[in-house]
Parts: sequence; structure tokens; C-alpha cells
Amino acid sequence: MTHLLAPDLQALINDKAYREVRDSLSVLEPADIADLIEALEPESAVVAFRVLPRELAANSFAHLEQSAQELLLEEMGTERSARVIESMDPDDRAAMLDELPVEVSTKLIARFSPANREVTQAILGYAPDSVGRLMTPDYVRLRADWGIQTALMHVRQYGRNAETVDWVFVIDDEGELIDDIHIRDLLLADPDSSVRDLMDDEFIALFAIDDREEAVRVMGRYDRTALPVVDSLGLLVGIVTADDVADVAEEEFTEDVQKLGGMEALDAPYTTTSVISMYRKRGVWLAGLFLIQVFTISIMAFFDEALEKAVVLALFVPMIIASGGNTGTQAASLLVRAIAVEEVRLSAWWRIMRKELLTGLCLGLTLAALGVAVVWGLSLTSMLDTPHLWPLAFTVSGAVFIIVLWGTLIGSMFPLILERLGMDPATSSSPLVATLMDVSGLSIYFFVAMVLLRGTIL
Repeated sequence: MTHLLAPDLQALINDKAYREVRDSLSVLEPADIADLIEALEPESAVVAFRVLPRELAANSFAHLEQSAQELLLEEMGTERSARVIESMDPDDRAAMLDELPVEVSTKLIARFSPANREVTQAILGYAPDSVGRLMTPDYVRLRADWGIQTALMHVRQYGRNAETVDWVFVIDDEGELIDDIHIRDLLLADPDSSVRDLMDDEFIALFAIDDREEAVRVMGRYDRTALPVVDSLGLLVGIVTADDVADVAEEEFTEDVQKLGGMEALDAPYTTTSVISMYRKRGVWLAGLFLIQVFTISIMAFFDEALEKAVVLALFVPMIIASGGNTGTQAASLLVRAIAVEEVRLSAWWRIMRKELLTGLCLGLTLAALGVAVVWGLSLTSMLDTPHLWPLAFTVSGAVFIIVLWGTLIGSMFPLILERLGMDPATSSSPLVATLMDVSGLSIYFFVAMVLLRGTIL
């Protein structure tokens, strides 16, 4: 955590104490430096960034928000901007360039060294949401016939520039991945043995064309800090590290939460998203959900005659709607998350349905009993005055029971259906499920009332 505050840094810049600025920032972590730079005025932010050592500047730049990055690039000019971006890790460099306008990124790439240009263009050649966009070509490669001493010397020579040396990777003469070895095993190996003696010919790898969510799943499942990435021929083309996968997991979780909230996922952080973009992302869903409520109005109009005869039925509409919406939302949220982390599969739909129906049965009985208690309790007050107390109580409790059972079924099956159709299960958002339950719940409530209250209240 940084102890240097933005006002202190601003004061140093105002006094033109650039050496003190450099020394004060150089002892901080890149993420903390980025926070301080973002808190400064644009002109001061550029000054603070310019005095940083090149490597630290590149690492700090990767932690800045996109708007701050674009501001610094604009102020520094093409040549210096190219040098800063070129100093970033290859995967961070590609991610940065991908966010810039094409004409800007093209100019910057043209100023890279031939080697860095080739690496950057190779990463950018993969689909935006693929593992290839996450990988870095900076890793340590070994040969099976090397002795342990030779392997360790190679690690010392090339490990300094590698993204990580927790794992080293064994390739053959064609560059095909044949094994991976944890650095601990290499360090503790008999100095007179060879790399081949440490190999078990088993490894876990990702394909460059895999969706990046696959990297999250595999790394979490096998508790790895780095995973090799291969192409369709099995050639080792890069590695993916835990920090990159953690960023992806956070992005995917944020996207799912936003979709469950009943809106399109934001393309940028909340603080940098414009009002127009926010309006577009949220307005479409809200308008759609608003129009769906027309069906609710139609149901109320269809049973208008019954409501005129028994106005008391309207008292319990909010409770009926809430019970269905809450139940459906609970089930949908549980299944969306279970699908995301691959706890459940489509092939187990019957087992999921049976479990949810049993759960719904228990929940329905509980809420139905509460429904009877609520009607009875209200009858003791001036809020409810009816000579047909128990028929009304059983109508409310019976409707709640059926609606809760129906809500668990809809909420659990809807995400599975979307997954089967190749759509994102998170689009079965809470408001959408709740709105569908409003429509179906009211229909069930009035149907039960027509059956149980005919000849009494109706």
C-alpha cells in the first residue's frame, strides 16, 4: 500500500523536484503508481509518468484505466508512446493496442522493433476472447536430453525475462510441447541426472484458439500458476499465467452480474462509461421488460369481473408476485453460477429438475403455511373483513404453493435451455425471470381463485 499521497506528489511536481518524484514513485508497486497518476491533473500526470524508469513506467502503464492510457499516449507523442508500449509484457501490449483506434495502433506497431512487431501481430491475430490473446511468448524452454546443470544455467540466463519460472516447458526439435516441469523439481534434482529423468510425459495445455473462459476453468481445476498454450499442431506458442486468468475471471464475473441485473454488460469500467452508453445498455432491457408487463395488465383486465366481485383478492397480488419472482430469481442465479463453473452439465437436466422440484415442494409448503397465517392474521385487523376467511386463506396458500413450485422449475430450466441454444445463461437475468413469473403467477392465482372461491366470494 502506498504512503505517498497525490497532493504530496502534486506539490513535488509544482516545485519541479523531479528527482524526488522519481525516487518517491520508484519504491512503490506499479498498481499504486497508477492510482497516484490517475489522481493527478493531466499535465502533472504526464510529468510524473515521464520521470519513471522505463520498465517501471511500462508496468505502471498496464495498470492505468483506458482513458488515462489514451491521455498519456496523446501527450507523449507517437515515438515515446511506442517505446513505452513496446516495453510492456507482450500480452499487456496486445490488450492495450486492441483498445486503441486502428489508425493509432497501426502507427505505434510500425515503430516497434521487428521482433516485438512480429510477436504483437501474432497475438493480435487471435480472436479477442481466445486464449491466444492472453498468452505471452516469454517463458523458459528446455530440451529433454539436457543435463540438470545445463538446464539450470539456461533458466538463470533466460528466466530473468520470462513471465514466470514457476514452470519450465520441455520441447522437442520441432518445437512441440512434450512435458512441463515445476521449478522445484528441477532445483532439487540430482545434478548428474537429465531433464528426461524428471519427465512423466504428462502435461496440461490449452489451445490458442480456446475461449479464454477455458483458461479460467483449467487453471482453477488444476491449481496452476502457469499453463502452456499450443497450436493445432501441438507446437508450444506461449504460456498463460495466473494473473492474466484472474483478470479474465473478474471480467467474466462482472459481466454475469451485470446481465443478471437485467442489462447488457458494460464495455468499460463503470466510472469511465458515458451516460449515453449507460442509457443504451440499460434502456433496451428496461424497455423490453416494461413491454412484457403488458401481459400482466391483460391478465388483470381478463379477470376484471372477478376482481369487482372480490376486491379482497387484489390485497394479496403483491405477495403472490413477490413469491414467484423471488423463487424464480433464486433458482436462476444458482443455475447460472453452477453452469459458469461447470458444476452442472446439460446431460444432468433431469437430476437438476428433480432436485429443484423437491426443493420447490418444501419451499412451497413453507410459504403456503405462511400464507394461511398471513390471511388469518390480517382477519384480526381492520385490513381484512370477509365472512369467507378460510376459503380465501386456502386460495392464497394454494396459489403460493403452485407458484413457488413453478418458479423453481422456470428459474432452473431457463438457464439450461439458453445454454442448449448456445446463448449466455446469464441473460436469464433476475428481472427477466421475475417479469415472467409476474405474468404466469397472476394467471395461476386467479385460476386457483376461480376454482376454490366459486359459490362463495365469487
